[in-house]
Amino acid sequence: MTGLLQDLHYAIRQLRKSPGFTVVAVVTLALGIGANTAIFSVANGVLLRDLPFHDPQRLALLWSVGRDDNRDQLSFTDIDDYRSQNHVFENVVAFGNWSATFTGADTPARIPGMQVSDGYLSLMRVKPLLGRDFLPEEQIEGKDQVILLTYGLWQDRFAGDPQIVGKQLSLGGKPYTIVGVTPKGFPMLPVTLVDGPAQFYRPVAEKHDDKERFSRHLRAIARLKPGVSLEQAQADLQVVHRGLAKQFPDEYSTTGVRAVKLRDDITSGLRPALLVLLGAIGFLLLIACANVSNLLLARALARQKEIAIRSALGAKRARLVRQVLTESVVLALCGGAAGILLAFWSTNVIVAIGRKVIPQLAAVSLDGRVLAFTASLSLVTGLLFGLFPAVRVSAITLSDTLKEGARNISVSHDTFRKALAATEIALSLVLLAGAGLLLRSFSKLYGIDPGFRSDHLLTMEIALPSAKYPAGTDKPLAFYRDLLGRINALPGVERAGAVNVLPLGANFDTAGTEPEGFVHGPGETPYPERYIVTPSYLAAVGIRLVRGRLLTEADQENAPLVALISNTAAARWWPSQDPIGRRVKVPGFDYQPQPWRTVVGVVQDVKQAGLDAPPTMQIYLPHAQYRNGGLTLVVRTKSDPLNLAAEVRGQVTEVDPEQAVSNIASMDQVLFDSISSRRFSATLLGALAGLGLLLASVGVYGVISYGVSQRTREIGIRMALGAARGDVLSLVVGEGVKLLLLGVGAGAISSLLLTPVLSGLLFGVSPRDPVAFAASAVFLAAVALLACYVPARRASRIDPMVALRYE
Repeated sequence: MTGLLQDLHYAIRQLRKSPGFTVVAVVTLALGIGANTAIFSVANGVLLRDLPFHDPQRLALLWSVGRDDNRDQLSFTDIDDYRSQNHVFENVVAFGNWSATFTGADTPARIPGMQVSDGYLSLMRVKPLLGRDFLPEEQIEGKDQVILLTYGLWQDRFAGDPQIVGKQLSLGGKPYTIVGVTPKGFPMLPVTLVDGPAQFYRPVAEKHDDKERFSRHLRAIARLKPGVSLEQAQADLQVVHRGLAKQFPDEYSTTGVRAVKLRDDITSGLRPALLVLLGAIGFLLLIACANVSNLLLARALARQKEIAIRSALGAKRARLVRQVLTESVVLALCGGAAGILLAFWSTNVIVAIGRKVIPQLAAVSLDGRVLAFTASLSLVTGLLFGLFPAVRVSAITLSDTLKEGARNISVSHDTFRKALAATEIALSLVLLAGAGLLLRSFSKLYGIDPGFRSDHLLTMEIALPSAKYPAGTDKPLAFYRDLLGRINALPGVERAGAVNVLPLGANFDTAGTEPEGFVHGPGETPYPERYIVTPSYLAAVGIRLVRGRLLTEADQENAPLVALISNTAAARWWPSQDPIGRRVKVPGFDYQPQPWRTVVGVVQDVKQAGLDAPPTMQIYLPHAQYRNGGLTLVVRTKSDPLNLAAEVRGQVTEVDPEQAVSNIASMDQVLFDSISSRRFSATLLGALAGLGLLLASVGVYGVISYGVSQRTREIGIRMALGAARGDVLSLVVGEGVKLLLLGVGAGAISSLLLTPVLSGLLFGVSPRDPVAFAASAVFLAAVALLACYVPARRASRIDPMVALRYE
């Protein structure tokens, strides 16, 4: 122990004597360890940390799955059957989105909530702070006008009134009785499952008879019984589903059911990108280690006489190795401490730019697990980059250093130092190639035609309360006619319209449609995306007409029923035929088919699920013939659309002072947000690649610069014998080119082997895309050559007389 303390004190003294070396080494390690800590903190918060629920490993989600294995939602009837017939769950609870306009306590506001069936709080192992949970009989329409407030909403909107239970409030134009308040810190389901975060809860209260089996718009969460595995639960659900398929073949012959652990469901879309980033930071740390190892080797070689003399005086080789390793570990711990400070800052930046893409990032922090990881990483890093220099230098003997050719000792280590630099170049090229592929993919994705014009377009959502504006009546129609007339009259507005579902938005609306003459098997009813639009919507958004005509003001409630369909729908339903004049049936508000509608036009496909999604079938219905209250305004403006947001919102208030709007945004922002996950991955990997390139260029500079210092006398002799500055410049740069070619070659091979892991993150780009590889190699070569040029230029200016007197 005494010897270790002596080594520690000696290492600190040595590092203090060389502040330049110490600062460079610590900063290099801080970049590598800090980046690792930041990305690990994200992975820890998203993939490793326990979910904020009681016994979260027993929570599972139930999904319906189709023939293509894509997951879908469930009907209330499905959930009721799985709940009553299973043998593996303590409880199964239905849930879904349900936002509403709050009035009466303050200005009208659209607030996100959830509808849940009875037993939700019990399943989550939570007791209300005030009041009670929902009762089974409150899951029936007419008895469902009760509400649970979250602690936050209770405090913000009702000032924490302790007598709030039993009071009424207006919710969506209907009176609701407050029956309870959830406790502070009540864990909410993530926004990957609901539109939330939910600020209130109401009963589901929907029909769940056999006629509603196709009404699949809900989700289910369940708690496994103790000792039951997910595999056992899946097998039990399959038995239930097979029984349903025998009884209702049309509804279940082409579907299945799947149970998924809640954590796995939440992280399934994030795991590939995070694993790629974890691999990238591993490469970055190796680059940093190679860099510092080179620095330590150069420093140790400069102290070779000191080490040789200590060896001659009796110091054993193991003690010498321990001394050098102690110095490297001290450097690593200092780098780790600085890396933690860097990680605090970089983690905040990552959370700021990514929390909209990955909501779970909001809970990311540098907790004890992350700090333990950093400490362990620092220790391992110190041993990793310090071991080889310690072993190599400890082998030097006094007789070697006293020989005339003692300088050749450093030359004998030159190969290893160059190999480290080439390795840095290779690793850096792998990072650059990966970042280049993601950037190329992002560029191609952003260039996809979404099927509409996003420029100068303002959007905002309106959800008219059904109590005041019943669906299917004239009231919603009159409201939107009045409102759109007012908006179209505003200065700076070119055209305004409304649609039930905004393209590339978070919501979907599909309808089981019956095309005339289209033959399909059981359970294969077409489900096109359904858009309910005002006549001016398509012109406002810029959706192009392919054939036929658009919807007009003449398509009113008393006119013949009409519809528009998309190119893809026309091709699938009536291939090689003219769809104009054909007829379709779509469900009404009660999910029963309406009378035949005539197709009067075909329009271009619109991207709804995402720019990278395949084309889908789409159908457009006139709002006058399919009146509902929930629409999104789209307003084409002559200038910045957000400048007119206040005026448009004011027109809504003038038409109905109790009506609120939500999700105000430009369509450019909606489009931008739709590809935010890919942009987030490309940004982080690009930043790591940039750091790797910086460290690699510093490593190349260090190797070439050290080589110049070792060959000062040789260069002086060459110049004294007539060598021109250009010759010296070529000589030194040539050494760098050799390193560059070796590193690029190894990096190219490694990239070809490793980049296929990015396949799931790419769009329209091959994992071995030659453009991305060539651009990465050229950029890396340019930076590396610049790092070589600086010491080469210094070498070309050596004074031969000074060089000949060198040592």
